[in-house]
Amino acid sequence: MLLRMPKLESRKQEEADLAAYTARWLQLADAALSATEKAAKALEIARGEQEHIRREIKRKLANYNRLKRRRIRKVG
Repeated sequence: MLLRMPKLESRKQEEADLAAYTARWLQLADAALSATEKAAKALEIARGEQEHIRREIKRKLANYNRLKRRRIRKVG
């Protein structure tokens, strides 16, 4: 029995170490997922901004062309 006590203690220590190791990896995986979610959100925002800029450029070009046609009519 005396020989079993140290094994029991070392087993408990191994289980505690394994639990801490597993918890650390779960924490790292959660942080990585969080970073991935943040990157995905940033990409979504960037795409929305890009679409806004494209629409703005198209609108300005259309207005420019419309004004250009008006000037031609007035001069012509």
